[in-house]
Amino acid sequence: MKICLITDLHIDSVGESPLSVDTRNNFVSVLEKVKETPFDLLILAGDLCHKKGDQAIYNWIYQSLPAGIPCNVIAGNHDDAVIMASVFNLQSSLEGTELFYSVVSDGTRLIFLDTSSGMMSDVQFQWLKNQIERSGDEVYIFMHHPPLISYSYHMEPKYSFQQMEKFETLCQNFPDKVFNIFTGHYHIERFVSKSNMRVFITPSTFVQIDPNQTDFRPYNTLIGYREINILDSDCFYTNVIYC
Repeated sequence: MKICLITDLHIDSVGESPLSVDTRNNFVSVLEKVKETPFDLLILAGDLCHKKGDQAIYNWIYQSLPAGIPCNVIAGNHDDAVIMASVFNLQSSLEGTELFYSVVSDGTRLIFLDTSSGMMSDVQFQWLKNQIERSGDEVYIFMHHPPLISYSYHMEPKYSFQQMEKFETLCQNFPDKVFNIFTGHYHIERFVSKSNMRVFITPSTFVQIDPNQTDFRPYNTLIGYREINILDSDCFYTNVIYC
């Protein structure tokens, strides 16, 4: 199974270019690149909107998606999960204002979480525990916020996931499983590993943020997306493609 993960689109209203970046054009350019590869699944991993969730923006994104590739979405801190669920036909996966669900593709369970508030409810944590129990030895989780300290000095601690310790404890309760966690949010490419957790952070299609600076400092004009190739129950590889 070949997956394409795109994150942190930061699409604004028509005619708006955040930081003078044409984020709509960036997204379309990435999609054109994606069409060159036979992907089985497309994942939009949060912050689809620049400031806050907007139905018109979600509609434009939905209508821009390539035909023939199933798409799953998760909410980021600039999104509205309720509006997103309506546009992407995921209403049945809403629990209050949280959008979380799983799909089984080619025999592999993919778990999609909602960390748009910077936290997860007790209901979502219990659901996640149940999903982990139903997963194989390799657990595949997609969430917007990295659940481990990732040493981005602008993003941490102010904008980081607020329940890292609780999340890590849950993973450690399954010592025989390996957690492959794919995220965005930090606008960098980074791999972080701790215990049985492996976190793969994907760069943005908007701007990248210098992780070594405490202030907001875009430092890279390249935009990128992630390829994830799951070969069988215990083997996968992943890499970032820059445009």
